[in-house]
Amino acid sequence: MKTIVVINDASQEAANAAKLALNIAQKVNANLLIANIFKEHAPVKAMEYVLVAVNDDEGVKFKSKPKSRPCLLSKLIFLNSQNKNDFKPQISDFNAAGFSENDMAAFVIKNNIWMMVKGMHENVELMGETRKINIHFVLNRVMCPLLLVPAKYQVKDLERIVYMADLRYCQLPVVKCLASIARPYHAKLQIAHISAQGLPDMEKNYAMRFFSEAIGNVVNYDQLFFNNIKERDIQKVVDVMINGLNTDLLVLINHHFHFEQVLGRHITNQLPVYVTVPLLIFPG
Repeated sequence: MKTIVVINDASQEAANAAKLALNIAQKVNANLLIANIFKEHAPVKAMEYVLVAVNDDEGVKFKSKPKSRPCLLSKLIFLNSQNKNDFKPQISDFNAAGFSENDMAAFVIKNNIWMMVKGMHENVELMGETRKINIHFVLNRVMCPLLLVPAKYQVKDLERIVYMADLRYCQLPVVKCLASIARPYHAKLQIAHISAQGLPDMEKNYAMRFFSEAIGNVVNYDQLFFNNIKERDIQKVVDVMINGLNTDLLVLINHHFHFEQVLGRHITNQLPVYVTVPLLIFPG
C-alpha cells in the first residue's frame, strides 16, 4: 500500500496541502500519514472541532473544545468520510517535532514512503516561530518525490499534468509514475520538451519519432502527449503552461536541467510568484 506523508507545521498552508494530499490518496489508493513537526505546547488560537465518533448510522459527530494543536487529522478524516465514491485512505499522524532533516529522511526511507507533501508559505516573514524543516535536504536523501503546494492553491481534481524535461534525458520511471497518478483522474499527461541550456533544439519530426518509440510505445497510457517547446525563457513557458494550457501540476527533476531555472539552487519555504499550481519534484 502506498503511503503519502504530509509535513504539518501547524499552518493554514499545511492544511491546504493536506487537502490535495487527501485528494490524491483517494485516487491512487494510498494511506495518509501526518508528520507533526510543531511543538505540542503551541498557544491555542481558537476553538477547534474535534472528531469524537464516526458511525455509518449516526454520521460524523463532533464536540468543541480548545486544542493545543490544529486538528488537521480530524479535518482530514471528516473530509474523507464525506466522499462516498472514492477509496477511503487510512489517516494517522505521528510526532516529528524533534526530528532533524536526517531523522525525517531516515523515516521516509525506512517506511517506504511513496510521496512527501508540503504546503508553501506566501510570506515566510510571517511564519514567526513556526517550526521550519529544510525539505530540500530531505529530498536530496530519499527516493520518493516531493509535492509542493502553493499557499492559495484551490484544491481540485487533476486534469493536466506537465513534465518539463529535455526529451533526450526524459526519465521513463518518472513518466510511468506520473501515468499512474494521471490514470485515475483521466488526466492528460504531457511531456514538455525544452532543450537544456547549451544543447541544440530537436528537429520536429525526429523529436516526435523519439517520443513515440522511447516513451509512447513503452508507457501504456492513451492520454500521454508531447509538446516541443522552442521558447527558452522558463518563466514565459511556465506562464503559458499554467494560464494558457490550464495545467494543474508541474513536474521537475531535482537539480536537473530546468529545476534551477524555476526554483534556483535550493527549495525554500516559498515558491516563485509565477508558480501558482503544485510542483512535483522527483529525486535526481
